[in-house]
Order: sequence, then structure tokens, then C-alpha cells
Amino acid sequence: MTPSLKISQKIIDKLSNCSHEFLGKLYGIVTKNTFIVLGLQVELVDGSANALINSLPAEIYLCGVLQSGSGIFDEQLIKNSLAEVYVTDNPVFIYYNSTTNKITSSFYINDQLETIKFTTISEQEILSQFLYLRLKANVPLTCELVTNSLKDSFTSLRKNVASGVMTFGFGKNIYLAGTDSDGVVGVTQNVSIGELFETNEPSEGGARKKKVQNYEVDVMGVDMLKTMTKENGFMDREHAPLCVLDKKQCKTMTIMVSIDSLSMVNRQTKIANLYEILVESAVRNLRLLESSILYKLQNEDEKITPPEVYHFYPDDCGHFVTKIYLKGDSEDVLLSVRERLHNELLLSGSRPMFRRANSFAFKTKNPGNEPLINPHLGLRPTDNGGKVALVKGRYAYYHYCQNKMDDNGWGCAYRSLQTLASWFKLQGFTDKEVPTFKDIQKCLVDVGDKPSSFIGSKQWIGSTEVNYILNTLLGVTCKILYVSSGEEMGSKGPELLSHFENHGSPVMIGGGVLAHTILGVDYNSQSGNLRFLILDPHYTGSEDLYMIQNKGWCGWKSVDFWDKTAYYNMCLPQVPKGI
Repeated sequence: MTPSLKISQKIIDKLSNCSHEFLGKLYGIVTKNTFIVLGLQVELVDGSANALINSLPAEIYLCGVLQSGSGIFDEQLIKNSLAEVYVTDNPVFIYYNSTTNKITSSFYINDQLETIKFTTISEQEILSQFLYLRLKANVPLTCELVTNSLKDSFTSLRKNVASGVMTFGFGKNIYLAGTDSDGVVGVTQNVSIGELFETNEPSEGGARKKKVQNYEVDVMGVDMLKTMTKENGFMDREHAPLCVLDKKQCKTMTIMVSIDSLSMVNRQTKIANLYEILVESAVRNLRLLESSILYKLQNEDEKITPPEVYHFYPDDCGHFVTKIYLKGDSEDVLLSVRERLHNELLLSGSRPMFRRANSFAFKTKNPGNEPLINPHLGLRPTDNGGKVALVKGRYAYYHYCQNKMDDNGWGCAYRSLQTLASWFKLQGFTDKEVPTFKDIQKCLVDVGDKPSSFIGSKQWIGSTEVNYILNTLLGVTCKILYVSSGEEMGSKGPELLSHFENHGSPVMIGGGVLAHTILGVDYNSQSGNLRFLILDPHYTGSEDLYMIQNKGWCGWKSVDFWDKTAYYNMCLPQVPKGI
């Protein structure tokens, strides 16, 4: 039976913005006789190719070939490329006509390309069907500091992981052992991973809270343990250990290899069927770790620093990409690596996506007064019927009374500034920490804007001071918009829309005695109506997403939200281009 084909909307969007010709690979996942194409990789002009498969979650495999052109393709070339696909007998071929902007799809069946219709699948649909398993473990590695020894050591590690002696823990005394044992311990084998995830989701006060977000990237942690005891009644033939001593002078390396791998699994998958998937994810991660150390060893004669695993989830991809950076390597040193990734994945070269600061923020229990990240996600859309443009990327929500500081009544602009600064840090544009109130006040004194008595005071600041701070501390320039009254705010739709489309940074607005943060706009050019997505820094409670979204501290507001008699200044941070 010929499977059905679904293509991620993210791929469709990438192709629609692409005008050049290329040949590339397709990566996807097979579930219930359906191919879901999730990602692509462009073959670059230099002819070299990275093993992207090891950077993708387990269960995502090379599933086909993609070509972009002006209407004609070499069928034999495509067939030869499809021969590399081993996960299925019927690989996928997608052709994008860059002239007509049309996409056609085929399955390779019985040595022939057979055209098949496809449907698109949104990121929301994908996330509703699948979740991610994050496997973490530390294993020591000692070897001679030469290429062959390093390769042999990693080969031994991978064989050990794949030998069936590993056990995987899912928390709450739930374990999955190798095929030579009883398998699942702690729950029945018929329990799906989706059911287990829902059971393990954190709750407060003993009761589960209803999710306020429509969809999210669900990740479940898994531990890896090595089985040290044998099953009862099982006897293996033992022999004396064999020791070979080779005396010579050599350099050795001892590091702790931190396995941190991902698997993408259907929520309906039974726990008993996860063992090989988790092993595959660990093996891929070890291959990625090995290649990063080998590259350093072969290209530089210096001390090898520990490899660090980073998981990225670029908005324009809709899937995870895992990269290994060696500790101590600067962002400048890694520029060529990032440039290659952007080109291979058809990503914009205007903003960072693979700097360390861009790594995915896995959900954890919120410690203390740690700011929430992107509390606007999952809000209901407006009914304005206009064009919507929102903040791009991640920011932290700063508001009154965080970190046990009582700034109620005077610190709203400081908090809005901190939200803006957090956006630049989390996007990777800067590695500087979000400035404290003292940092802000000292900076304004240093630039000559305030007297020395300003430090430690409770004096307000406005958009002009926010501009000074961002420019001085982060090197960010800002555009200032002046609005003579709240009623005039309705005329700023085109400018704000353009800002969020081209820059995507949050906007600070001050007027009267209040300051707010604007996260986006919905502008209806026909009616002239404008709605604002407002993040209110005047909130004084705990980091409670349900309270913040449902009590209006983050939500859509009409022009009537602004004081008709107040004079407003908006600070629009301009984003430098670069990755």
C-alpha cells in the first residue's frame, strides 16, 4: 500500500522564499503509513557534506531528495541520489519550480518516479502528535591523543551502548531494560509514552493545572544506566582478564563525555518499543561528539577542551538541530560553522540562530522568581482581521517586585528595559547579562545624563534613557517614535508593523507615569484599526503563566488602552544583521 505524504509547512515557507537552484536531502519520520517530511539540507557548492542525520533527533531519517530549479531535472541524477535512502523502499522526491513557485512530489516505486499528491502539516499538528525524549548520561573516556585511538575509544563506547546492557529510567521508578530482560518495570508494557508524559507533568498543590498554551514542544527526560547484575539463574562463561601492556611515551586525554540526545516519538508509542530508539539517539550523539573532537584534533595542535552539547529549535525549521561546541571556543571561532548551517538549512542570514544563547530553553520547574520566557505564546489571536506581526525569538518577562526588590510604583520602565535587554541576550546578539537597576543607574550617571545622586534613588526613567542604556551597554541603536496623544497611537500601525516584520525586537513605550512593552501589532489597513500585544511590567505576583495570560498582564489591547491626553515616546531597538 502506497503511503500518504505530508510536508511540513515550514519547508513550504522556505521554498516559497527561495529563488536559486539547488539539490538537497529530505529528512522525515514515518508513522501509520504516512511520510511526514520535516526538514531539508541543501548540498553546498563546495561539494562537501555534513552528516546532518547525527544532528537530528532519533526516528528522523534521510527519506528523500529535494531539487529546486526552473522546470527541468535530471531523472537519473535523482534516482542515483535516492539510492542513498535506506529507511524505506519508496523514498520521496520533491521538486520545487522556482519560476512558477509550484511544488510537485513523487515516490520512487519499482525504479520509477510516481507523482503523488501531498498535504501540508503545521507545526501545531506535528507537536500535537509527537513529543521529544531527552536522554542524558555521563561516561568517562580516556585515550591516547591521536586520531586512531580516539576513533577506537568512541567505537567501543557506541558498542557498549548498543550491547543491550543499558537501562533507561523515566522517573518515578519506571525503567526500560534491554531485550534480554523483562523489559518494562514500574508500569505495564501497554502504556504509551504520551500517557506517561501526562502523568509525569509537574503539578502544583497536588492538582494538575490546565495548560494555557495551545501547543508547545513537549520534552520528557530519560536517564541512562548500565546494568551491573545478571538475571537470576543466568550463568555466563567467565575467564581471566587479559591485560596487554604497551610501554611508550604518549599524550593522553581524559574527559567526561556528556551524552545529551533527543528522540522524536509519536505519543501513541508503547514504552516497550522505545529501547532501540533511545539506543539510536545515544549512538548518534556519540558520533556527533566524536566528529567534533576529531576535527579539533586534526586541525589544531592544542589541548582538547570538553565538548558541550547544544540543542537548537530555530523557528524557521520546526525541528531540533543538535550541535557540539568545544568549551572555550568563542562565537567568532564558530562563525563558519553557523554560516554553513544557515546555508544548508535555507535559513536567513540576518540574525543568529545557532549561537550558544540561542539554545533551546527546556522547561523546568521555575525556581524562585526566575522570569518567565515568552508568556505571550498560546494567547488567542485577535479578531481585528488585520496583518499580525509579533516579536521574533525569546525574551524574559521582567515586572515589579522580582528578585525581592520592591520597585512598585516607579520601576516599570526599568523592567521594560530589562525585557528588551533579555531579548538581545537570548537571541545571541550579546553575551552580557541583563542589567540590574544599579547597572542602569550607574550607566546613566557615567554618560552624563544623571547626577551621581541618581544611583540608589527611586527616580523614573523613560524611553530616552532606555535608548542610552541599550546603546552604551549593548551597542544597540534605537529609533524613537513620538506620539502627541493616545488617540494618535492608532496612526502608528504601519511603522510598528514594519518594525516587527524587519527587526522583531520588543518595543518599550513610555507615557504619562506608565511604561509598557509592546510585543506585536495587528494592523487592519482597510479599517485602520490597530491592536497592540502588551506585556505589562506592573504585575506584582509570582511567575504564574495562567494568571499572567488570563488576567490581562499579557494580552491584546485596542487603541483605547492608551491615555488619550498623554504624550508617548516609543523606543524601537534596531537589530544588527549577522549570525
